[in-house]
Amino acid sequence: MENSKAAISQIRKASHKSAEKRRELAQHAITSLSELGFARINLRDVAQRSGVSLGVIHYYFESKTDLLICCVGLYKEDFIAGLTDLIAQARKVDKLAAGVADYLADTVDRHAHFHRLWYDVRAQAQFDQAFQPAVDEVERALTEVFRALLAKLQELQIDCGEHDPLRLYILIDGWFRHFLQRRLMNESGAIDAFRNRVLAEFAAAFGTI
Repeated sequence: MENSKAAISQIRKASHKSAEKRRELAQHAITSLSELGFARINLRDVAQRSGVSLGVIHYYFESKTDLLICCVGLYKEDFIAGLTDLIAQARKVDKLAAGVADYLADTVDRHAHFHRLWYDVRAQAQFDQAFQPAVDEVERALTEVFRALLAKLQELQIDCGEHDPLRLYILIDGWFRHFLQRRLMNESGAIDAFRNRVLAEFAAAFGTI
């Protein structure tokens, strides 16, 4: 019995270390992946850019799809956590609207290539079932962010009317993708225009900015 418990403990430790190593490798690889995009990804190139051997990449990731899913999930996890925390800490409606607008505009400006990779993966999910569970998980998490936003607005005595989280997510995501593309095309004023658009949507939907 004791030997069985010890074996289980060792398996759990090994599994935890493996997960940590996958996360570490994905963190190193995400910049390379965001620069290359799905169509140009080559694991040998990713390994070289990340400073590890191709064998190490293959040991921890079954394929480039597995690595890509892990990388996108990690970045979106941080993005969602930051936005969720911002919403939770808001105490005034105008500060909430401005905070969300600033956060979204700033991430498009500074992390455009990471978000481009997300939209690349989301598009691939329409053709490759391997991507579908991960994309569905991220989209559910993003929808929950907007559920939290609506709950916060109600907490701040704002009438949310008939708005629902999915509708709000789709609305803002559409503008997000539009201005991301303009940012990637180096269009001047794209970031300020996006920030103003988010504020305008707040005002139109909830009567506040």
